[in-house]
Amino acid sequence: MEELLQAQLDAQRAGEAYAVVTIAEASGSVPRKNGKMLVFFDGRTLGTVGGGPAEQMAKRDALAAIDAGENRFLHYNFPSPDGASCSSRLSLLVEVFQPKPLLVVFGGGHVGTSLLRLAKPTGFRALLFDDRTEEQIPEAVSLADRFVRVENVERDILNTSIPTGAFFVLCGHDHAVDGEALAAALQKSPRYIGMLASRRKILSLFAMLKERGVTQKELDFVHTPIGLDLGGETPQELAVGILAQILLVKNGKDSRVRL
Repeated sequence: MEELLQAQLDAQRAGEAYAVVTIAEASGSVPRKNGKMLVFFDGRTLGTVGGGPAEQMAKRDALAAIDAGENRFLHYNFPSPDGASCSSRLSLLVEVFQPKPLLVVFGGGHVGTSLLRLAKPTGFRALLFDDRTEEQIPEAVSLADRFVRVENVERDILNTSIPTGAFFVLCGHDHAVDGEALAAALQKSPRYIGMLASRRKILSLFAMLKERGVTQKELDFVHTPIGLDLGGETPQELAVGILAQILLVKNGKDSRVRL
């Protein structure tokens, strides 16, 4: 039990979705009358509700519940192996735990810091990447739930645990570094990527990425110009426009609207 609790805490800290599957009722010749199993978003499991085909079905249905983001009550009937009329029954409660959405900010400059300041009040956890030290960008680091200093940008982002469906904002300070960050972000199954850059810079970066094999379809996924055009030019106003666009994506609205 202690191992299961620790695994849940670890998943919550990592921002990973998971389900707790608990035997609610069991009758007949089921392997277990009580038990609990964790099913993680990537298919990993811990604990057991009896093993065998029933557990495989429970895992499958728990993953479906995670994808749907809803709790479920599952019922399974198994015929008696000797052909008797009395079958075995198993009822399972599936409780889904979805983390807050993750905002990934690359670049702790003025716009990045302003965006991080808005993350928590709007329900996001925030992960900050930057190639500078904590001492160089103390305010941005203090606003993030987690800070990762990168040396090899693409490698370090790829090696960081980031759940599927994260929201990426790339607002770095170096042309080449931003390209590496974008290449990594495209491989992280994001729900949103936005990039703060001039048209000239974007065209140059996209040409470089195409040479590396990135498809036009992947590049079309990137929001640039980034954010809703609210008419402002300050970092704070730009951050509000960026977050507004992210919220449109999160809530299933048209994020390509430019006001």
